[in-house]
Formats: sequence, C-alpha cells, structure tokens
Amino acid sequence: MATKLKVGDLVWAKMKGFPAWPGKIIEAKADVKRPSNKKLHHFVFFFGSENYAWIPEESILLYPFNRDKFTSSSRIPKGFKEALEAIEDAYKALPASAIPAELPSIEEEIAQIFPQRSDSPKEGKKLKKDRRISQGSDSKSSKKDNDIKRNSRLQKNGTARSRSLGSVTKKDKMKNIKTTSKILKAKDSLKKSAAKVLKNKEPIKKLTPLRKYGTKRSLSTDTEQRPSTSSKPPAKKQRPLPQLNASPVRSPESSRPSQSSIFNLSESGFSHTKIRSSDGYKSPDAEFSAAIGIRPENHISKGEDMHATMLQNVSSSTQIEESMLPRPVPKAIIPTPLRIGFLGLGIMGQGMVMNLLRSGHEVTVWNRTGTKCREFIKAGALRGLAPSDVVHNCDITFTCVADSSAVRDLVFGNSGVLQGISRGKCYVEMSTVDEETMEDVAEAIMARGGVFLEAPVCGSRVPALEGQLIILTSGDRKLYDDCYSCFEAMGKKSFYLGNEVGTATRMKLIHNMILGSVVASLGEGMALAEKVGIDQEDLAEVLSLGSLSCPTINHKSQAIANNKFDPHFPLQHQQKDLRLALTLGDRAEHPLYVAATANEMFKRARRLGYGDSDIAAVVKACSV
Repeated sequence: MATKLKVGDLVWAKMKGFPAWPGKIIEAKADVKRPSNKKLHHFVFFFGSENYAWIPEESILLYPFNRDKFTSSSRIPKGFKEALEAIEDAYKALPASAIPAELPSIEEEIAQIFPQRSDSPKEGKKLKKDRRISQGSDSKSSKKDNDIKRNSRLQKNGTARSRSLGSVTKKDKMKNIKTTSKILKAKDSLKKSAAKVLKNKEPIKKLTPLRKYGTKRSLSTDTEQRPSTSSKPPAKKQRPLPQLNASPVRSPESSRPSQSSIFNLSESGFSHTKIRSSDGYKSPDAEFSAAIGIRPENHISKGEDMHATMLQNVSSSTQIEESMLPRPVPKAIIPTPLRIGFLGLGIMGQGMVMNLLRSGHEVTVWNRTGTKCREFIKAGALRGLAPSDVVHNCDITFTCVADSSAVRDLVFGNSGVLQGISRGKCYVEMSTVDEETMEDVAEAIMARGGVFLEAPVCGSRVPALEGQLIILTSGDRKLYDDCYSCFEAMGKKSFYLGNEVGTATRMKLIHNMILGSVVASLGEGMALAEKVGIDQEDLAEVLSLGSLSCPTINHKSQAIANNKFDPHFPLQHQQKDLRLALTLGDRAEHPLYVAATANEMFKRARRLGYGDSDIAAVVKACSV
C-alpha cells in the first residue's frame, strides 16, 4: 500500500475513543502483535508515557503541519503537557532540511495567480473611489465632449452592434431570473422553518460552519470529541473543595461532617444506614495549601518528588489508560502524631507508604528484599531492622503482603511481629487472606495485649499510588479512629464494618470474586471477537461507550487489544482470591457457578506462565 508516512515522522496519533496524542513513527517491535484487519497501520511511539501501539494511518496526522491542532482542548489529559514538550523538543532538534516547508495560504496563492487583483473588498472599493475622484476633476465641457464621441460611435456600429448587445442582455436577464427564484425559494424555506420553530418553542440551532479549504476533518467520529462551533468553551463542572475553617481541629471521636458531604464522593455505593464511613477534618488555609502543594519550589518535599517519579514510571497497558484515570481530589490531611510502621513494599505497599510520607506521617519501613527500602529512606522514611523492631519502635504497624503464608511467616516467624507486640501496641493487617488466617493473627496479637484491626483494600497499583483505594475495616473501633489520617492519605473512602474480625475479609473476597468473573468474561469475549474476524480495538471502543463502560472494562480491553500485560493486579493474586472466595462459599454451603468457572480460566493462564502478568492476561486461557 502507498503511504505518505515513514519511520521517524513526528505525528498526532489517535486511538479509538480517546484524544489525539503526540508521537513518533518507529520500527515495529517483534513482541507487539500487528492488527489483523486490512487497514494500513503504523507503529507509533507515544511521547510522555514511553508506550507504543499500532495505529491506522487514517488516525494519524503529521505534526509539523498540525502543531496547534489538538493543543487547545478545554480538558488537558494527564501527561499531555509533558508529551507535548517532548515532541516539541524532538521537532526543534530536526535538521532544517528535514522540516517541511509550510504551504502558502489561499490568499497568497490567489495573489500569485492574479497579482493585479485587489486583496480585499475594502481595497477594491478604495481604488474605485480614487478613480471617481480623479474623474470628477474634469470640467463639464470635457464631459460633454465625451457624450458626443460616445453617440458617434454608437451610430457607426449600426444594427449589428445593437443586436449583439440585445442578445447579451437576454442572457443576463435569464441568469438574474434564475438567481432571483433561488433566493426567493431559500427565503420561503427559512420563513417556514422559523415559523415551525416558533410554534414548537424550540431553540433555533446554529448552522454548522462549512469546513475551510485545506483543513482536515477531526480524526474522531465521536460527537464528544468534535470541536464546539461556539466561540466560548463549554462550561466545566468543578468538584467542590472542602470548606476551610480556622477553627481548632476536632478529634476523630467528636461529631463531624461526613467525608462524602465534603468531597461529594459517590463511588462506593454502600448503604450509609448500615455502614459507617470515615469522616473529614477541617483545617486552616495554610495547612490545606501545604497539603495540595501550593508553596515555593524549594519547599517541595522529597516524598512528593519521588511520588511524581513513581507515577511517571507506572507501567500501564497503554498510554491512554493513565489519561483515562480520574484525577484525585486534593486532600487536606493533618497527620497523626503517632509513629507509623509499614511492613511490605510490594505493588500495593509502595504507593501506600509514599502517600503516608507525602501527607507528613513519620513512617518506619521494612521489606524482605532490603533494596526496596532505599528510595523510601531517601524520601524521608526510617528503616527497621526486622518486623519485631518496627513494631517495637512504632505505635501503629501496617502490613500488606501477598498471601496467607507470607502473613503467617511475618507474624509468627523469627523476629516476627509477635515478638515486638506488647500491651498497647496496635497492628493493622491490610493483606487479602482467608478468614482463618486473619482470625489466628488477631487472636495472637490480642493475647499479648495488642490491639488489632483488619483493613484489606480494594484497588490496584495506580489507585494505590494516587491515594484512591477503598479501605474495608473491622475490629477495634478506637484503633480505626486513630488510623483516620493514615486511611485518608492512602484511600478515597474507608468503611468500618463492625468489631467482628473477618467481616472486612469476607467483603473483600466477594468484591474480588466479582472482579475476577467480569475480567474472565471480558477475556472470553475479546478472544471470540478475534476468532470471528472482529477488530478487538473496535470491540473495546463499543464497550467503552455503552452501558458496560467502567474503568476495569475500559483498561483491560485496551490491554488485551494491545497485547500488553504489565502487572497492575497480578493474575496469580486474582486466582488466589477466587480460590478463597470459593472456600468461603463452601463454608456457607452456597454454590458459586460463575466464580468456579472463572477460577479454572485463571488457573489455566497461570499454567501457561502468566501468573506474574496482569489479570487481563486471562485472555490467553481462551486461545485455542
């Protein structure tokens, strides 16, 4: 196929359903599958996100000719500014011979073709006026002489000249009649439409302006992506910020407005008549400004700098996935004076610890692989020598590790948590494990005089980094209140489900059972689409625009379409949660038909070697 694009071209590239993004055409990578349809595709590297994908040529525009085409959007996606700066640097670095010359405008072309033609109607009128003034300087005698000469010429020309003039006049009359009739018909139709609109009391819609010659249509066919014909940008709804007050801060135990009323969050969908949610503090303006980062450049903390670096380095299935994520609401967090310990710096623990540091908490960290602690120590954390050392030196210790065996080793092993527990020490277990393990740990902690709270979280790597997790808790209520500022830093909502240990674990297992079933069904559908000749990207766009649209469906369908499975939520952990949910169903003697089938799909994907990949890799279990 003939193509106007080549490797090395700087372009605007657009994936279906998402805004255009700065990129560069590069050589295709062997590990990325080429689309199966017959359209001409190019392999595009996306600036800012360091990702790449196959993009159809019809969705690509050359950047040098369209530098400002997509930069004036009213909503700037996350990372777009950095990507724009990167492509501008690449554009400026091009040699002069490689930069294409800009095409002349329509006016310049007309001026070259018709050099004597006036540039504008105003200039033409001015020339005519000058001529009239110069002619008006002639005397009346010269005008009379001109009339005599004209009459003599007409007499000499005779009848033939008169006939020719008459024929031209008839043609002009016919043209004028046709033009007049068209104008009258257009006026009549406009009057009828105006009368109909007034009768129905409907607002008159503005006519869409004609596309200018030489411009190209928008790459997207989605009406939401088309530029507005109005000169004013559309009004944008803003989330209300917390009302700030200079009054003294009230304690967690006192009555205060709920967090949902302050931040207007409705994502949880829980019934507040049965479940008590965490509530929000009020803080002075200065502390709120410091919390959201409004302060001089040289006062930005190391934690914030590292957090920004971690967000940039997050592995995502596509460049678009990060831009689709909602931006977190700025939080006004007053850190607890209690000393915080954190055990486990895995995929989830890294983001949680970084948000604790950014919000001003004093944190001591420990990880089985000690090298993971280095960056957090640079960001302001303290390092513990062993789990028992962290528990001994801290007031509240959090743990988030992979599975039940890791929790038991950490608590009951040598130099474990139990050896550091004494009366009044608090322990919060945030791992997703089975009920039996959670109950055993709680019993052992309380037997030594410690205080226990279970707090598994809903969310994956990116929500952990952005402090947007959902935290489910049960156990000691006072410890829950003491952890309030920590939960505010790590999550967007926390729930206290009661004092019975195991309640939060059951809630988390049911949540992840539904998640696994949905992703398994999505994988089946995407595999079937490829089998019957449907473009997976088309199916992903349809899903993103319909009633099934949600972050999980949108992100995982894009990951499957691009065959990229960087772990946001490892597949082996999802299969572990499905197994635990089935065990919970067996204990309750409740059948789980769909979950059991989904579990078999995840088990097969693990056997195929995708245990450390993202849960979207379950699609590999459907390949025949």
